[in-house]
Amino acid sequence: MVTLNDKILLRKPDARDLEELYALKNDEETNALIGGFTTGFSREMIRDWILLHINAPDEVLYVIQDLGSNKLIGHVGLYKIDYRIRKAEFAILIGDKEARGKGYGKQCTDYMVRYAFEQLNLNKVELSVLSTNERAIYIYRTYGFETEGVLRQAQYKNGRYHDVILMAKFNHLCTYMEQAVTPK
Repeated sequence: MVTLNDKILLRKPDARDLEELYALKNDEETNALIGGFTTGFSREMIRDWILLHINAPDEVLYVIQDLGSNKLIGHVGLYKIDYRIRKAEFAILIGDKEARGKGYGKQCTDYMVRYAFEQLNLNKVELSVLSTNERAIYIYRTYGFETEGVLRQAQYKNGRYHDVILMAKFNHLCTYMEQAVTPK
């Protein structure tokens, strides 16, 4: 468990999170902002999701809990961690509408990216985001993620196709160190 600014608790998901995750993952407004997700999750699907992610050897996944209200507001994680290539995929969901705009997403992003670089010794953290999710793109850019490319019409949401933006942030210390020891 990790506490961020005495406001947020990051912890592994467990069975007690089933109902709150069920509500967050089935919210149409939230899912409209996120690629790859849809509404219509059953409780059994959420239970399987929890079991899959707490046992995955190539992931670091936390649920995000607001310490003031004790409500579950989302989840954040590093997925597909590849220690050989030294990279991982990042994803975050702030599903509770009341928790948006309070800096929780930025705090969680900061923690997870620092964890990837400082604890896991990764060189690259990458993500994908719908081009219509302007709030998320803004947060990622302010935190130093750069656009690597665009997958045109890669997601279908609300009756139309959307582009998916691929972004990444590099551990510049690792990149600098590798350049310093590479023979010329």
